[in-house]
Amino acid sequence: MRRQYATATALGAALVAALAAAPDAGAATRTSATTPYPGVVHEEWSEGAIPAIVHVVRVDLTSAEITVHATREEDRGRTVSAFAAGAGAQVAINGDLFAPAGYVPDGLAMGAGRAWSQTADDAVSAVFRFGKVASRTDGLLIVPESVVALGDLPSFVTGVVGGRPMLVRAGQAVTSFDCADTGAIACVRAPRTALGLSDDNRTLWLVVVDGWQSTSVGMTAAELAAFLRDRGVRDAIALDGGGASAMVIAGEGGLVSSPSDGVERPVANHLGIAYGAQAPGTLLGKVREGSLTGPNVPGVLVRLDDGRTVTTDNMDNGYSFSVSPRFACVTASKAGYNTVTQCKQVEPGILNYNSIVMFPLGQGVDAGVVDAGIPDGGDGSIDAANGDGGGGDDGSGSDAGDGGGGGDGCCSTGARGRDPVGVASVALVVVFGVRRRRRRT
Repeated sequence: MRRQYATATALGAALVAALAAAPDAGAATRTSATTPYPGVVHEEWSEGAIPAIVHVVRVDLTSAEITVHATREEDRGRTVSAFAAGAGAQVAINGDLFAPAGYVPDGLAMGAGRAWSQTADDAVSAVFRFGKVASRTDGLLIVPESVVALGDLPSFVTGVVGGRPMLVRAGQAVTSFDCADTGAIACVRAPRTALGLSDDNRTLWLVVVDGWQSTSVGMTAAELAAFLRDRGVRDAIALDGGGASAMVIAGEGGLVSSPSDGVERPVANHLGIAYGAQAPGTLLGKVREGSLTGPNVPGVLVRLDDGRTVTTDNMDNGYSFSVSPRFACVTASKAGYNTVTQCKQVEPGILNYNSIVMFPLGQGVDAGVVDAGIPDGGDGSIDAANGDGGGGDDGSGSDAGDGGGGGDGCCSTGARGRDPVGVASVALVVVFGVRRRRRRT
């Protein structure tokens, strides 16, 4: 919260003063990695030269089994553990900086589809907005200079959390910070909380740095920015830090971070991840040469991104995998042919067709990558059963939030500069004359 750092413990204050001129952080070492829930990976990292302990959770936003939650206004002022229990979230962190009187977040806040009163975006806070589109979560970071009004948000948005400062922009670690910001105290080592998104918006990072303790003094904003960039984060913002920083993972005993006070603080708002198992979908397809109506290609090794493999036979049976609902990719390879990787948003409980066209070496338009302009089942055969004939009827194409761009599954991340909600978003731009811009600015 704002001004919370004045209440740091004597140990914390002494460590900050003593280590202000400490050596730069060295290479981080991952000390543990677990998968408490499908689509959720928890890693612990150590920056021994500081020293600092960093808790990192990577979340697969394409998973239909994962839902992101933010705090409702009536649930403000809870600890992270209490929020997680009340929201049915298995993973949670603290949210925005806030005013202690009334637990009012500094930036715009929304939970369960309802905006908080007394909150608004400003020119110094970034905004993370999210909501479900079909079976996946569409998340977006909006930069501070693009001030967001509620009318700017797409209708599917159910949660908003603000934060400052930005730590990573377009894959570049931010190096210059406002050292006079007494809320963020970016230029000294402290406990910190942050969130980030991958280049394709399919992975969300939740991060907490332990601080003001002998085993982990914390990080500066610049050190955390470099750490996140090195993990592959494209855009990231800082959330509240200091004694507010906390991470809870129910499947690993609850509180996994080490709050500087020794106990969790009540905070204004939070961000949570809820996991709920769903019926798997079936990812299947034929493997044909030259076109979807071409001859069967036997002897192709088809590898799913989780490591499972099948080999096509002479009977034109293609391949088939049972897959938890998510964005899944298969890679087809055979000697004498260009290797093809092709992806599909797998919906629960149905057949998800993802047939592959292969070309002999030296042939084909794209020398190994299926042309995004060739729809999966576009000729009405093979893959037309689930409405994929147009390439994207299920919402997974044309940059509908999964970064798939241009078709019902191909391999390119495509069209990254468009708003994931497509035409409807363009209409909003016209109506509101939007000040909001895409995160890639």
